[in-house]
Amino acid sequence: MLSRTRTSWLVERVVLSLVVAAFCTFIFGISTLVAQQPYAPPLSAAPEQLPAPQTPLIAAVRITGNETVKPDTILSYLHTRKDRQFDAETLQADKRRLTSSGLFREVRIYTQQAAAGMVVTFEVFERPTIRTIEFRGNRGITDRTLGKQCGLTVGDSLNFYAIEEARRKVEDYYRSKGFPKVEIGILEGDKPEHRSAVFAVAEGPLQRIAKVKFVGNTFVSAKRLETQIQSKPGYFYYFLRGKVERSKIEADVEKLTDYYRTFGFFKARISREMEFDDNNKWLTLKFVIDEGPQFIVRNVSVIGNSTFDTTALQASLNLQSGEYFNRGEMNRDVNTLRDVYGGQGYIFADVKAEPRFSFDDPGELDLVYNVTQGEQFRVGRINVHISGEFPHTRESVILDRLSIRPGDIVDIREVRSSERRLKASQLFETDPQSGKEPRVVIRPPELNDTRGIAQQQGPGTVRGQSPDRRELDIDVYVDPAPSQIAPSRYGRLR
Repeated sequence: MLSRTRTSWLVERVVLSLVVAAFCTFIFGISTLVAQQPYAPPLSAAPEQLPAPQTPLIAAVRITGNETVKPDTILSYLHTRKDRQFDAETLQADKRRLTSSGLFREVRIYTQQAAAGMVVTFEVFERPTIRTIEFRGNRGITDRTLGKQCGLTVGDSLNFYAIEEARRKVEDYYRSKGFPKVEIGILEGDKPEHRSAVFAVAEGPLQRIAKVKFVGNTFVSAKRLETQIQSKPGYFYYFLRGKVERSKIEADVEKLTDYYRTFGFFKARISREMEFDDNNKWLTLKFVIDEGPQFIVRNVSVIGNSTFDTTALQASLNLQSGEYFNRGEMNRDVNTLRDVYGGQGYIFADVKAEPRFSFDDPGELDLVYNVTQGEQFRVGRINVHISGEFPHTRESVILDRLSIRPGDIVDIREVRSSERRLKASQLFETDPQSGKEPRVVIRPPELNDTRGIAQQQGPGTVRGQSPDRRELDIDVYVDPAPSQIAPSRYGRLR
């Protein structure tokens, strides 16, 4: 049996264990509860409550590097100004404007903080410009003439492409003036540090035409062929014209070829030979001609005609079957057919000539005239236009000399005849160079307003018959001669 002392000690140990266990449980619970609570950061001031950052003011704007461009011109492109707020985006926009102005090839920006604010420096690198244009070594052509031909002017941007193009232009101009061996060099202007355009000219000999010969021509004389070309000896072998221009010589070959084809020599071939003297100054120009056969017209036909007798039309033509082809005669026949149709109101008839070569019979061709008649028109209103302020009775003086009347079928031949009578009357100014001469103009259909004929009639207008028909208005323009006094059955002009 345990003693009283032993029992008391056991009880104290059990009670102490329970107290310790309870305390540990409490501490563990508190820790778990704290761990489950969300983290709350320490309170801080709201953003709007923070003091706004201080943007520095611009204390000064400086320009460096400019040589010819004035500072005021540069400042006109800038939005950055003294005593304004410093803004990096504004600086970049200023840089873009200066670069795109074409005045500078590069722009740099520097900033420096000072006690009074921000100092902004724009360093510019100007594009090189032409300050002077010089030609050295030229004797046959003056500096002033070459300056106009090169296309450069003082103050232009100096770049290699412009200088090279100017060199080429001067060289071509020299060759056109009879210096085929000219050489143009660039002394200055092809490097960034240059400020002048300087050309070295080696003209070479001035070449002139001494003689022009034609070889192989039998159809036409040499004198006649000379009238077709531009390359000819100069007067007195030196003065006026006679310079060797190779472009003109090549153009003369084409002109002679076309001239032969005008007369039916469609297989004609022209070449040229150039022989210079020992000094390489005087040229003997020789055109070698292979005429070939002259083509004959085998058949003539008119296609598209539905108004006139085709046989009668063909009989009215100058160029007939069995004759040698002639372009001039063919063109006259085209005009003849247009006048035939234009005399019956078909004034917009289209006539085209088409030579067709024969493969079966070499040296022969068929000539076909294609006709598109169009519509037939009558005369609508005749509008008289007199320059200046004149009485109404003067319009009758003009109408009295016209052989066309409203309602008539438009006859293009009568229109031309009326215009000739107005010119020959000496009542009106006739000066083709100044544009003052009587004119009778047929108004195109798209500009003609036939719907208003029955409703409108103003001064200087003769009314047509029916607004429903295909009619054309005719305008007459005259400038009265102030010094003329011309009587008429309607009264005097003045």
